[in-house]
Amino acid sequence: MLSYSHSNIHQLSDSLIRMERPIISIITPVLNAEKQIFTFLKAVLRQRYPREKYEVIIVDNGSTDETLQKVRSFKEVILLERTDVQNPYAARNKGIQYANGELLVLLDVNCVPLPHWLESGVKQLQHPGVDLAGGQVSFTFSEDETLGEWYDSLLFVDMEDLIKRGQSCAGGNLFFKRKVLNTIGAFPENHRSGMDLYWTKKATKAGFNLVYEPEAEVRYPARKFKPLLKKVFRVGTGQPKVWLDNDMHPLKLILLMLYQFVPPGTGKLKEKIRRRGKEQMYDYLLPLWGIHYLQKMVLSLGWAKGFFRYYTSKL
Repeated sequence: MLSYSHSNIHQLSDSLIRMERPIISIITPVLNAEKQIFTFLKAVLRQRYPREKYEVIIVDNGSTDETLQKVRSFKEVILLERTDVQNPYAARNKGIQYANGELLVLLDVNCVPLPHWLESGVKQLQHPGVDLAGGQVSFTFSEDETLGEWYDSLLFVDMEDLIKRGQSCAGGNLFFKRKVLNTIGAFPENHRSGMDLYWTKKATKAGFNLVYEPEAEVRYPARKFKPLLKKVFRVGTGQPKVWLDNDMHPLKLILLMLYQFVPPGTGKLKEKIRRRGKEQMYDYLLPLWGIHYLQKMVLSLGWAKGFFRYYTSKL
């Protein structure tokens, strides 16, 4: 009769668990990311999830710096190129076409995943009835912690709020099953921003279940004031397509554009500070309110551009 020691039993148990874990494909678009790529890849390759169970696919979107050379120094990383269309959705589509995983993960190069990130996101997808999962995005700050960075950390990439309120989310930390892709198709490639919200909303409208997973956490550097406003405008240009394709009346969008020029209250800021911020942020409520008002107007200008583009593209 065979006998096993406790160590043998634990080794056998671990082996069985590893065998049951699905194959994962992590897909990341990059463009001139030489400053981030080493830190990013080291974090991705040091996950607690069994290394032989996931592949890492980097899709270069036309870098002109040292990004390609640095990626090639990681022999276990798959490097692809997509340069005919320069936006992250085109690059993601290229990576998705190549991917072998049962589960697919989209991760932005600016995000540094914590060691339990991959395991937590995959575990969520293994729950019955869960088809997509958006992970938590926590912000890091520069040494001086500017007001622009604080505002960015409060109001943007709030995955929990996006998922629970709008049943859509950003694509920089997203886990999903291959059947979602097979049903709703690839990302649209004719816009620079907003198509991750469009794509995830399309998935939930098709009946797929999108949930929030706080343990699938990544760290993301908060933007300072000028890059923040540029991001707001760019994202704003992509949002009208999401809404208009989901049956929003054009007049409602026009009224929303105009409403952004009405000075806001402080309630939303206070709620965000309570949920996502630091206690000392209350002492800077007035300048944060000023940034909030300015970004609302910049967002409205982005919406106006996206609204115009949406209808001119149909002519």
